[in-house]
Amino acid sequence: MLNNIRNFSKTWFAKILLVIIVIPFVFWGMGGVFSGGNTNNIAKINNQSISTQDFMNHLNSSRITLETIKDNLNNNILEEMLGELISKKMIQLEEQDLNLIISDKILKKRIKENENFLGENKKFSRVKYEKFLLSSNITAVDFETKLRNSELKKNLFS
Repeated sequence: MLNNIRNFSKTWFAKILLVIIVIPFVFWGMGGVFSGGNTNNIAKINNQSISTQDFMNHLNSSRITLETIKDNLNNNILEEMLGELISKKMIQLEEQDLNLIISDKILKKRIKENENFLGENKKFSRVKYEKFLLSSNITAVDFETKLRNSELKKNLFS
């Protein structure tokens, strides 16, 4: 049997058959290796990809220490964090689909009405606002972004 295969491999027909099989395999069968594709994507929601960089940014913004992540790997902390990121992305896409926006005027009103920032005369105190930002170790831009996102979520779910 082995001799028959060796004899067949020496014929022109075998060489043509080999070329017919090898050439498509090289050009189309190996295409996924060269194209890259979705190699850096963790998840995809409605044609919106969540990349590994998005996930790393989410981990960094969550302020969870590396030691905590290492200690809780068996407790599925990474799966929970990924689920949280996917949830945020889904909410964001839903807000975009419904054209929900929070204008700067509404955001300003929410900040000025916040009881934490009111002075003795029940008026907005810039000093209390600044003290809150300093004590929370957060910038005004970050606080306003979080407030805007929470207002958008509240509008989405109501």
